[in-house]
Amino acid sequence: MFFIKKTFLTFLIIFLLFHVLATVYYWYWKFTWLDIPMHFLGGFLTAMLFAYFIYPKLQIINHKTLIAFILFISFSALIGIFWEFYEFFYDIFISSRGFSGVMQYGAADTIADLLMDLSGAFVFSAIFMLSKKYFYSSQE
Repeated sequence: MFFIKKTFLTFLIIFLLFHVLATVYYWYWKFTWLDIPMHFLGGFLTAMLFAYFIYPKLQIINHKTLIAFILFISFSALIGIFWEFYEFFYDIFISSRGFSGVMQYGAADTIADLLMDLSGAFVFSAIFMLSKKYFYSSQE
């Protein structure tokens, strides 16, 4: 479990550092495609967060694969929605006052961002489930 926590924290720190640099140096506005892989990685990381830190503590379910898959993706979707609210309020309170560039480019951008969040969560969930299935089947 230590390796998993260390791996997750390493990815998270790199991801957050890159996000801060992209914001400070206006990379999101210079390279408008940059938020696409960032949302994908964000969905991947939030599913990883749920899988390794929250899901094992849930005692109310008996860890069925389909339920876990749905929970991982749902958690990432929820965090993605909160992030879109952050971008919306950022534009209202910061960008509208001329402090920075606009983060929301309309409904199509929001939907694309959420789709990338879900895609990242789906990829992580599939990898996680396949590795669990392989691990448990090789133990027999």
